[in-house]
Amino acid sequence: MTQAQVQSLDELLRQHSLALAAKRVEDDPATRAWHLAKRVVWMFLLAAAFLFYYLLDKMSEALSLL
Repeated sequence: MTQAQVQSLDELLRQHSLALAAKRVEDDPATRAWHLAKRVVWMFLLAAAFLFYYLLDKMSEALSLL
């Protein structure tokens, strides 16, 4: 490699690293989609846990009548 090629490669890598440093991960649409999916899954698990607890409580009440 010649000196000019090394300098241009060095400048290219420097520009690339500066562009990556300026980029915010929170603004990425894929990240937003994953956060939404995570929130939906947690809400579903919370609802399922409540339903499971409720059904166990009602089953316990029904069995105590026997």
